[in-house]
Amino acid sequence: MDAKDNIVQILQKLETGTCTPQELERLHAWFDAGGEPSTLVSGDATLQLQEEILHAIHQQMEPGATLEEPLPKVVAIKKWWWAAAAVLVGGLLMGAYFYLNNWKQEGHMIIVEVAAGEQQEILLPDSTKVWLNAGARLEYPEKFGDSRKVSLSGQGFFEVKQDASKPFEVKTMELNVLVLGTSFDIKAYPTLDEAQVTVKTGAVKVLHQQEGLDVLNAGDQLIFSRAAQQFMKTKVDDQQINEWASGMISLSQAGFAELALTLENQYGVRIRYNPAEMKKDEYTLRCSKQLSVRQVLDIINSIHPIQYDIQGSDITIHRKNY
Repeated sequence: MDAKDNIVQILQKLETGTCTPQELERLHAWFDAGGEPSTLVSGDATLQLQEEILHAIHQQMEPGATLEEPLPKVVAIKKWWWAAAAVLVGGLLMGAYFYLNNWKQEGHMIIVEVAAGEQQEILLPDSTKVWLNAGARLEYPEKFGDSRKVSLSGQGFFEVKQDASKPFEVKTMELNVLVLGTSFDIKAYPTLDEAQVTVKTGAVKVLHQQEGLDVLNAGDQLIFSRAAQQFMKTKVDDQQINEWASGMISLSQAGFAELALTLENQYGVRIRYNPAEMKKDEYTLRCSKQLSVRQVLDIINSIHPIQYDIQGSDITIHRKNY
């Protein structure tokens, strides 16, 4: 196989995301040496190939790429594509160039996913501390640029490092939370109807689709219903705001769906139930995460009579009727 055929084969694998680190290094070396797509194909296919390479390279630079020196390589490729844009592609590649430039400034995106029964503490690039509960997912840049933005799915408690020049923003599926320096809890699991924001210290602004909902101070909790597209604001006990981070299962007037998800995330089980049957009660629960799932179910049963059947990791729950 000659050098040209080898590069073509690597480009094909790049497009499908199946490049090995060694092949990606070879492609970078080819770019650095002045290689051009026009030497591989001719005519209108050149423009299409350039677009595909640019997109594929960006995809390969997402978390999971294993290059030893990714940043210098990205800069070299970016400069090559800037030249190509000026001569061959014009506006389309120019827009993509600035997209890559912004990506370089913001750094790699880091994704943290917490397994069932686990919780994790993370120190962000600005020294903000985050505690993630079981089943949570946090996405943030390796280095903050002109803004400090992170994305959260699940539950996390934030102690934000104050920086008046760069407000801190947490994005969830329904709500955005803006702060300068404060501590607060967010619960925003995609499978639950309600999302919660609870402030421990300081103040935060909560938005929905860029529209301000309310400003919360210490002890305030905002609950947003996705189905109703409405929110309510209440006061909560300061001591219970982030109890889960200190090893507790803590729920207050939660629906059964939230209770079931909490147990699934904590114990790695699957809970089967009839939503219509279990929707009547609200559950307030405070107990140690060290308890077994059977012990927790027995506690629930002592307050809200249920019957349950455990088969391996599958648990079926019914409401007792007398």
